[in-house]
Amino acid sequence: MFAQLGNVKFELLNSFTHLEETHTATFAKHDVLKGRPRLQAMGNDLTELRLGMKLHWQLGDVDAAYKGLIAVKEAQQAVSLVYGSGRFAGWFVIKRLSVRTTQTDGKGRTAARELDAELTEFVGDPNNPLPTPAMVAGSRNPLLAMLPESIQSQVSPLVEDVQKAVRIYRTAEKEIGEMQRWVQAAKELKSDPVGALQIVGDAVGVALGASDKLNGLPEIMQTLGGLAAVAELAAQSEQAAHRLGDAIDELRAGYESGQVGDWLNSGANAADAAAESMSNGATAVQTLTAFTATRKDS
Repeated sequence: MFAQLGNVKFELLNSFTHLEETHTATFAKHDVLKGRPRLQAMGNDLTELRLGMKLHWQLGDVDAAYKGLIAVKEAQQAVSLVYGSGRFAGWFVIKRLSVRTTQTDGKGRTAARELDAELTEFVGDPNNPLPTPAMVAGSRNPLLAMLPESIQSQVSPLVEDVQKAVRIYRTAEKEIGEMQRWVQAAKELKSDPVGALQIVGDAVGVALGASDKLNGLPEIMQTLGGLAAVAELAAQSEQAAHRLGDAIDELRAGYESGQVGDWLNSGANAADAAAESMSNGATAVQTLTAFTATRKDS
């Protein structure tokens, strides 16, 4: 975890792209009859932070992080800034947010945003200062201390299993997309049956690899217990595996027939259905990916 601003976490691709600090001292200037004016130190001004961030779907829910920052700005409440090392940077209010959407998916959902934020230090009542968040004695990670006691001892193995499940899902999704491209290429070669059949053979090989990965997911996800989004991911991956199996059966039977026919369209439709199921699991994958960044069971 790179840093946490209030309840919004940042990791890797959505860590700060730039971070600028301004520290200002205030002086009163007193004119004199002769010589240069005299300066009198009046104290230090509030620290100003200007930071840039990239929010990306591969590391969490882009909309949730964006809306979280908007909510902090709207509430005009001070939030803590804590780095992943445990260093507490202080309390800040968000003065200004500038947001640019840089990527959307095929359904118009935001996949990536660039965001610039201007923060001002919040001191509060010096006689009743705000507490330093999540700081604990000893060598424990302060951010880890935010987790419930019941899950702290399980964080490392859980994170490893989540990362493995997400990696398998993403790899299978990529291979299904590759299979779709091969099948489309074969459809465009109907006038060259030999070439089309050769491409279909390649598509089946890729599809079999994706199928093996999806069929191995349930065993891994059993270890994730009640983590949020596991049930949704399991349902979508099971549906994708079923539809992918249909595509493999269609394409393999057509390939073995040695002739290009309607089976090519049927196989393409089944492949598209498998890809759609994988796409429908995107939110669940984002939630689980965010878990690995925040180390939090939501």
